[in-house]
Amino acid sequence: MMVAACSDEEKYSTTNTDVLTFSVDTLKMDTVFSTIPSSTYSFWVYNPCDASLLINRVALEKGTQGFRVNVDGEYLDGELNGVEVRKGDSLCVFVELTAPKCGQTDVQPIGDCLVFNLSHGKQQKVPLRAHQWDADIHDQWDVNGNVTLDSPCPIIIRKGLHIATGAKLTLRSAQLFFHDGAGIDVEGSLQASECLFRGDRLDAMFDDLPYDRVSGQWKGIVLAPNAKGEWTDCVIRNATDALQLGSNAEATLLRTSVHNSSASGIFSEGAHLALTHCRLTNAGGCCLEAKGGSVTADRCTFAQFYPFSADRGEAFRTIKASVACTHSLMTGYDDLVFSAEGSDLHFSHCMIRSDQPLMGDTFTDIVWEATDDEKGGKSHFRLVDETIQSYDFSLLPTSPAYQLGIGDIREKTTSSEP
Repeated sequence: MMVAACSDEEKYSTTNTDVLTFSVDTLKMDTVFSTIPSSTYSFWVYNPCDASLLINRVALEKGTQGFRVNVDGEYLDGELNGVEVRKGDSLCVFVELTAPKCGQTDVQPIGDCLVFNLSHGKQQKVPLRAHQWDADIHDQWDVNGNVTLDSPCPIIIRKGLHIATGAKLTLRSAQLFFHDGAGIDVEGSLQASECLFRGDRLDAMFDDLPYDRVSGQWKGIVLAPNAKGEWTDCVIRNATDALQLGSNAEATLLRTSVHNSSASGIFSEGAHLALTHCRLTNAGGCCLEAKGGSVTADRCTFAQFYPFSADRGEAFRTIKASVACTHSLMTGYDDLVFSAEGSDLHFSHCMIRSDQPLMGDTFTDIVWEATDDEKGGKSHFRLVDETIQSYDFSLLPTSPAYQLGIGDIREKTTSSEP
């Protein structure tokens, strides 16, 4: 049975077996920070029938606050009526979410259903599913005294965090998310334990590539000349220059990972850097580059598998710095991932990938990793998958470095690891 539409040439089906089909069963959105707009998601509505269908009403089932819906160019203001889908045609639906505060410290589900009521009486639904996370949001955060923060909520920095000369910021078990271009400028002192530093994009560039695996998401951390920084059990990832150290700055890193920087991992110019049980991995520049100053490293992993540039830097590079490096692994894709210039250099009980093994008093009990392995040094680690930018730089028990007690021989201990 057919009924006439507004146009004499168009007729709408009255058969309730004639229904719409959708490109998704459920629209699954990513986690969003409460009060911050999400990316735009979309799905298609198809009419596979031999007759046109009339949607009398499109509306959110619960009217959940925060969802914004656009159907074929028209925004849902409560509801839409009289939406026509001709036979063989389709509509595109766009959905965004700005979730209200939920008053919880952990991630909470949020959802609704988009309901389509057809003119012949059939009702169809597409569930909308997301998760929301309340956060403390700072536009520009200026620390001018001694501040201690132990926050269960994520902290979002939109423009920047500045720690003034003479001031100290102590962070404990905090998660800091930085907007594009934002970072930390330290003129005083920063002390962090069990903290995560990363970009603020929680969505994905592609289905199998979250933005959190994409380098250059935020500016990074800068220690000004004479400033001090201390990181214990922390992760710093996906910055441009993850950590830059000025003249006479002092930085101590213990059981800390610096991963996936689009420029440098750690760049030190005349500073004093101490690394213990750390992982410096994947950088467009060097994972570690020190010009002057001093570097001490014990039981660290320097792994250079940055996939986006053939001009990537080395895993470890020092120029005229005082260096004491023990029980550390330096490996990567390239035949030469290491260079050290200067007279005050001491490397002992290390494994270094190089096509030019070096001799002399500078090097004691060094294992020179062969460079004829087509896989580079990938076989040391639990996971190096450059196709989806997924990495686990925990050493495998089968790795020669692991067996010799070289490198950061820790299992991955937290979900904050890259």
